[in-house]
Amino acid sequence: MKRKDTVTRQIPCPCYDVEACESWLTDQAARGLFLEQWGLYTARFRRDIPRVVRYRITAARLKGSVLFSAPSAPGEEETDLYAAAGWEFVCSWQEFFFYCCRDPHAPELHTDPAIQAISLKMAVRTAVSNFLAQLMMLPVIVSRSFWEFPFSSLVEDPLLCLLYLLFCLSILLLAGRNLYSIFRFRHRLRQGLPPRHRKDWRPIARIHRLLVNLARCSAGLLFLLLLGSVLLPSRATQLSNYHEPLPFATLSDLAEGTLVPDEDLGRNTIDLRHTLLAPAIYHYYESGQITQNGQVILDATMAVTYYNTRFSRLAQQLAGELHETHEPYADLPEPLPTLPGIDAAWAYRSENGAFRQLILCKDSRVMSVFWTDSEHTTDFQQLVPIFADIFSNAQ
Repeated sequence: MKRKDTVTRQIPCPCYDVEACESWLTDQAARGLFLEQWGLYTARFRRDIPRVVRYRITAARLKGSVLFSAPSAPGEEETDLYAAAGWEFVCSWQEFFFYCCRDPHAPELHTDPAIQAISLKMAVRTAVSNFLAQLMMLPVIVSRSFWEFPFSSLVEDPLLCLLYLLFCLSILLLAGRNLYSIFRFRHRLRQGLPPRHRKDWRPIARIHRLLVNLARCSAGLLFLLLLGSVLLPSRATQLSNYHEPLPFATLSDLAEGTLVPDEDLGRNTIDLRHTLLAPAIYHYYESGQITQNGQVILDATMAVTYYNTRFSRLAQQLAGELHETHEPYADLPEPLPTLPGIDAAWAYRSENGAFRQLILCKDSRVMSVFWTDSEHTTDFQQLVPIFADIFSNAQ
């Protein structure tokens, strides 16, 4: 079988570690692989007869900033000057330019370390801006994730949250590694020390590849999970098809009479699932009327969110978030009677009383009832003890 003329290799170290990259490329040339293109994670090489080839990396001499893009190639004057000295431009990546030289007697591109340190101005500023951008984003990610409610998201999708956090953390560590490498290299040059063109790149490669693979794997799995959540059918079941006992009150528990469900089937569903942090999660929606002797005594819609978590502290954090879910509809605090067996309880209502929310917490369980009764068919305060009693005694 004929060998390919080109081959792709995973990049073992970032361009910001100039000495390690130059050493790696020189070692690849000794194995018959000569750089053609440098990419984000991989580099493409051309196969040829192994020979000694020196590689050098320079940086564009422009102001580094996230608002300014680096040139795709060095200027014509610079290219001609280096070519006259025996150095051939190979490719570029961001603000870095790659040169190679096959003449062992050709002079170095840079003979003055202090001047070379000045030429790294754009690379240093770009590394700083990238790191600060990632550093400022991490607290936002940790506190809010990319959902509005971090604790609810953590309980509902712990694997999704973990993958996203790993991805962001690995990107931050890569940016920090780039910043450290370019600062250390510039410090060496400022001291008047020449670059180490034969630096041992292997220890650096282990760390870099670990972080890169962590970022790539977490991003890939994250994409698959998000895609699955979009493509997979809904887990919701019609209430008419669900006959298991529930750990919270339903419309039938709140008043005696005949339940007449809403004709809209989408308003009478239950979604039961479990995650690593919550053995039971219910999303319950019920809309209908309770009638007695042909008279409507209760006409309401209720949405119940119920969590049986593994930690009581987590349940308390969830309780604080659940109010924010419906805050625009029920944002006025409402006093509650004493509710035996309940660790904590909160109630809110809208100004006209059509919307209500009750949040109950006991041990590691928490639930939120969002109630709509636009006709005011019943006093919600009278229903609160029923909700609390059934929730408190549920297993």
